[in-house]
Amino acid sequence: MQDMELLQYVHETAEMGIQGLKSLEGQVQSEDLRRALAQQTEEYRDISAAAGKLLQKLGEAPRDPGLMARISSEVMSTVKTMADPSASNIAEMVIQGNTMGVTKSTRHLNDYEGNDRQVRQLAEKLLRTEEANISQMKQYL
Repeated sequence: MQDMELLQYVHETAEMGIQGLKSLEGQVQSEDLRRALAQQTEEYRDISAAAGKLLQKLGEAPRDPGLMARISSEVMSTVKTMADPSASNIAEMVIQGNTMGVTKSTRHLNDYEGNDRQVRQLAEKLLRTEEANISQMKQYL
């Protein structure tokens, strides 16, 4: 895996994180949980922006997640929260999403063959963010 491929992954993953958390906004009843999700959204925005800048520096336009992935995420979160809008259920959904992200991010970092320190550090920041999000959500289970 080369620089641009890893940066595109980081950008798309951060954008999916933003979309996934935004799709939960209307369902969250706990003010504390709402603040935690807003903070996670901001972290994803920072990562997405940083990846976008690095991609543009390399002459590449950042790609957004595909339409089907975005729609699927929105529909799944709506269906799951309609049945159970509790903080525990929402936290579990966030944990599941971040767990998938941790697995993919780890795999991509292990496959990375580039030498750009900034690219690696940004991918590692995404991984640390996903791990921190999981830890933060555990208190709501």
